[in-house]
Amino acid sequence: MITHPGKEKDTDTASLSETTQGKTGHPMLLSVPLLAALKNAGTSHIYADTADSEELRELLEVERGALLEEIDGNTINQPLVTPVLKRYLNENLPTWMEVEGKDKSGSRELLPTLYSWLLGKIGQDIVHAFASGREWDISLQLHMRVISDLKTAKELGRWLHRFVPGVLVKVPLTPHEPECFLMARDFEKESIPVNFTSTFSARQAVAAALLGNVTRTNIFMGRLDQGLQAGRVGAHVALEAQRMLKKLRKSAGSKTQLIVASMRNWQSFILTAGCDVYTAPCKVLRAYLEQREVSLDSITSQLDTSYEDGLDISDETMAKMGAERIARLYHVESEFVEFLLEYRQTTEYRNLEKPDALVRRFEEAGFKDFFYTPTSKEWKELRRGKLPDLDAQITKQLALDTLFTLHADADFEEHQEEIDRQVARHLTEKI
Repeated sequence: MITHPGKEKDTDTASLSETTQGKTGHPMLLSVPLLAALKNAGTSHIYADTADSEELRELLEVERGALLEEIDGNTINQPLVTPVLKRYLNENLPTWMEVEGKDKSGSRELLPTLYSWLLGKIGQDIVHAFASGREWDISLQLHMRVISDLKTAKELGRWLHRFVPGVLVKVPLTPHEPECFLMARDFEKESIPVNFTSTFSARQAVAAALLGNVTRTNIFMGRLDQGLQAGRVGAHVALEAQRMLKKLRKSAGSKTQLIVASMRNWQSFILTAGCDVYTAPCKVLRAYLEQREVSLDSITSQLDTSYEDGLDISDETMAKMGAERIARLYHVESEFVEFLLEYRQTTEYRNLEKPDALVRRFEEAGFKDFFYTPTSKEWKELRRGKLPDLDAQITKQLALDTLFTLHADADFEEHQEEIDRQVARHLTEKI
């Protein structure tokens, strides 16, 4: 438990909701001004990036057993599962024969099921601990190996939806496996909300909204700034994506909300205030709550703000990447939007089961760079780090959003493989 500034008894700086433990059996909810200011600027949800219920409790619990009111969910991907994996393996993992009667001969096929089972247990524990009589959103990312297997992926997504209250199924954008859009489309048709992740540009967010009509999509702003050695590229891309999604909600009936993700510092909240949703590591949320540099009245919507003339990109990055390539992260061509608006209405797309036609339509429309399947040699380069090497050949070759997405997917896949190894080893030891 930590003490947050502004949560003392002074009712001008913090207020307890009327949901008290005595009246409802649930913990009290505490509204904190710095978080409420983000909500007042236009934010709907604030999530924590963690799979660790103990870490989450340290962030959320305040005096008298109250929980922070404005933080109303959490997001989980493979790197976040790793720190809690051993705990759940020791306490919860069923034996081979306990999982739908399957035996160890199907170990590779069974691992996605076991991983989903672990995700479900993690999700249930967190929801039961922190929902507290309110809605709690929890995003759980599918096993990386099932993205190309629509049948299995949808079975596992449906199971998570039944098993974990408030779940959003995280589907990563995979430029090498365009099935991701069909998967997101079909989940949403079944009223299974999707968090479409591994997204780095405004045009990727637009594609998620128009092809999948997903509940949430993301901009990984911290990775953009870190990878491009920049100060405000990520914030500018997030704001441009937010503005595009707001337009599509009015003009095209889209429901998609933007998550500002991959947050490296608390200042990102201020730079992008007004965006739909935030998800941040607990340490970033804690730093925001403890900072004294920004006054409450200065936390206002930045949706009319442009950082295009002050992206703070290093001279080295600008020389290697070029202004035009960087601009494609935040500029969405009108032709791209028109193509998606038209194509999503076609019978072909509504009934599409294989992704070949989707890739072909993108190529015909002039957006071939949206998808890309790396060679084995290129995958080795992508796996060297979750951020691009600015001197690598593949960096010079691909659209930047496609490049960053492939690096993110490679990072998730590496974590997935290590998780699978630990699960398989644990089960072998139990037999």
